[in-house]
Order: sequence, then structure tokens, then C-alpha cells
Amino acid sequence: MSKKKEKVVLICDIGGTNVRFGLYRENQEGLVAFDGKYKCADFSSFEQVVERYFKDRKLTSLPQLCIIGAAGDIDEIQGKIIATNTPWIADTKKLMQTFPSIKQAQLVNDFALQGWALAEMTSNQYQPIFNAPKDVDLTRGKIVVIGPGTGLGTCLIMPNAISGQSIYTSEAGHSTIPYVSFENEQDQKLNEQVLDVIVSHYQNHGAKAITEHLVSGTGIVNIYHSLKDGKIPTDKKDKMPSEKIEKLAQESDKTALKTFDIFNAYLGAHAGTMVATTKTQTIFFCGGVMASSWIRSYLERTPYFKEQFIPRSGLTEAMKKVHIYASTDRDMSTLGAVVYAKQMIENQRYQEKRLQADQDMLRLLSSLQQFINHNCPAAKEPMKKVVAEVKKLQKRETGRNRE
Repeated sequence: MSKKKEKVVLICDIGGTNVRFGLYRENQEGLVAFDGKYKCADFSSFEQVVERYFKDRKLTSLPQLCIIGAAGDIDEIQGKIIATNTPWIADTKKLMQTFPSIKQAQLVNDFALQGWALAEMTSNQYQPIFNAPKDVDLTRGKIVVIGPGTGLGTCLIMPNAISGQSIYTSEAGHSTIPYVSFENEQDQKLNEQVLDVIVSHYQNHGAKAITEHLVSGTGIVNIYHSLKDGKIPTDKKDKMPSEKIEKLAQESDKTALKTFDIFNAYLGAHAGTMVATTKTQTIFFCGGVMASSWIRSYLERTPYFKEQFIPRSGLTEAMKKVHIYASTDRDMSTLGAVVYAKQMIENQRYQEKRLQADQDMLRLLSSLQQFINHNCPAAKEPMKKVVAEVKKLQKRETGRNRE
């Protein structure tokens, strides 16, 4: 029996400035090593930068599968990602036409890879919040994944009887800013100040303020400058980085601490809305902001998150029972890419077995057809139609596997 050829998956991570490449091999242990990094602006097409990576790696055999992750608008019907801030479009059909060795290419929203990572995360990679139980099975039940990073990612994980889990991405960061109010009069005044500054700032730039403008690393910067300066600087160099604001808060700077009070309040309101609308019982926070041990600790020891998260008309008791966890890893997408690559390989192997079974059946039918032609002429035409129909189904299945 001939040895099966090892499946290799090309993993592409398209960012606003750079695109990274790595290879995952079927029997590989550990994470993907992204060994190719190129500036998007240096290439006129996605296919051109893929070709450059293959040449730089001096690959003797090209990958059979491909995962393309990007922060952008995914057109699943046309198989395209209109990636954010890049000069070209990632198109799976064009990629497979250019590189025939690639039999299947999948588009994945970059935040969906964070969701896929949960399937193989160990208990030392995340932390329970508010006394949630430890060592839970993150592959069971519905989970809302919320990632305040540079922006705000949100996805829903649903159980799937076939593959284990399904990931549904969203643009919840672009939702209308949730309603937040404070019983403390001074906090309420500061909240109103922040809202006025942020809403006016984005209106002046021809846009509408959204949840992401408060619940993200960018949101932390917006809140801080709204409190400190009464305006948000238009020049990036004039903005205080969120990491420095966090350091000031650790040093008990009052404005920085109040920044995180308001940030936690809006994070609680957004998380509560996601839980209530999806009827989940588990939240998993990820992203660069929540990876900070100080930010997680401050969220737990202050009331601002819970005061906005729990009170829900008719759902307050259910909200009290929600389990909350946070990743301690700033970048879960690499692990998520491995999980997704394994699933692609498994699916491809399954499809190959199905096609082989179809071919075996077709050979048997052909033998049966020859027997009938010689021994039962009356059944010749019906048998001919059966064989033709099986061939048609097989051709359709082969075409579907390349989509």
C-alpha cells in the first residue's frame, strides 16, 4: 500500500500593513512558525505575494490547503476578502487557479481564529474571572468571545455535532454605543463628558461613534483624552498609548484610573448585551487589553463592570450565573490557525475517502453493466442511466470540494 502524502496547509495572516505566511504540516506538533513577512504595499496582488513566499522558501512541493485570515469584509459566496487597508483583494478562486496544487482555500475572519483557539487551550492559558469554575471544557456549550484589542472583535461559538464547534463572526464592535449610567453623580457627569467628546470627535470626521470607540485599546485612549483634555487629539503622535495609560493607572493616577472605570462599565454593558441576545452562559475575553493581569484584577475588584453587566429586565438572575474567563495570551490567533488547519486536513481526508468509495462503486457498477450487457439485454438501458447518474454525482462532488 502506498504511503499517503502528507497534507500541508498554507496559513496567511493579512494585516493592514504586513502579510505573514507559515506552513502547517499534517503530523506537526506545536504552533505555526510564521517564517515569511512582507509589506502589502510592495505587491500588486495577493497571488504575487504568495508566489514570492513560495520562492523564498524554495518549496519543492506546494501546499494542498490554504487558510486566509484577514481583518476585512468577507464575501463567502464569491470567496473573497476585501482586506482592510490593503491594495488588493484576497480571492480564493483566483488563488487556486494560479496555484493548482491548492485544492481548497478557506477565508477566515481574523477574529474567528481567536475563537478556534479555545478548542485546544489549556487551563494555564486563561484565567477565571469572578470565581468562575476552573478547568472547564471550552468545547461544550455556547460561548461568546469578546476581544478588546486595537479594535473590538466579537464572535459566537456554537456546538456542532459533526465538527465539534462552529464559529460565527460578527461586527458587533460597530454596534451603537450601549447605554451606561452611574448612580454616583460625579461618575455620571464624567461619563456624559466622555460621550460628548467622543461622539463630537467622530461626527467631525464624518463618522458615527460606535462601541469600538470605547471598548478597545483605542477606546481607552479616547476615554483618557476626553477626561484629561476635553478632546481627542487628531494627530497620532499626540495620543497617549493605552499601555502608558495602564502604567499611570498602576501608579494611582486619578484620570487613568477613572479611564478604566468607564472602560469597564462599557465593556460590561457590551458583554451583557452579547450574552442576553445570544443566550449564552459563558464569556471568554481575549485580545491585548484583557491579557493584562492588572486590567483583569482591576475589573474584578471594582464594581463598574458588574453594575452594567448584570441588571437586565427579566434576565438579572441568569446574568449572575454567567461564567467569565480571560485569556492570558495576547495572541491566540496562531493557536486558532493550527486548530483550523487540523480540521481542514481532517475534512480533506474524509472527502478523499468518500471520493475513493464513489470510484470503487463506479468500478463495480461498470463491471455489473458489462455483465448485464451480455446476459440481460432488457436491463441494458436502465443500467446505462444509473452509471451516467453516478458519474454526474461524482463530478459534482469533486467540483464542490474545490470551492
